[in-house]
Amino acid sequence: MKSLDDLISRHRPKVPSAAEFPRQVGERIRRQRMAFHWRQVDLAERAGVSESTIKAMEKGSAISSDNLLRLLLALGHGADVLKMLDAPHYPNLDAQARFFGNKSISARTLATKRVRPKL
Repeated sequence: MKSLDDLISRHRPKVPSAAEFPRQVGERIRRQRMAFHWRQVDLAERAGVSESTIKAMEKGSAISSDNLLRLLLALGHGADVLKMLDAPHYPNLDAQARFFGNKSISARTLATKRVRPKL
């Protein structure tokens, strides 16, 4: 029987590598900018960054965390960032319990009893 931690981890989305992450962020921000019918210069002005920062980021270059936060706020994702930090992805149930200040929770504690006897 698989543990509860194994079942939970199977449903987590695949996280891109550190090398792949800037490219994916750039693609997604570009799609949102275009959906808003904003030019790169429009987003740069709203975010308080240079147009060259927008161009570099959309091409997949890494940018500073400060500039990334400015872009997310300009696109209306401020509440999303805070919500994400309130609900972290825990590697296992014990980590979640520690986050909430509870004692260790094992998978056995959460296991349900069989209703019917095993055949």
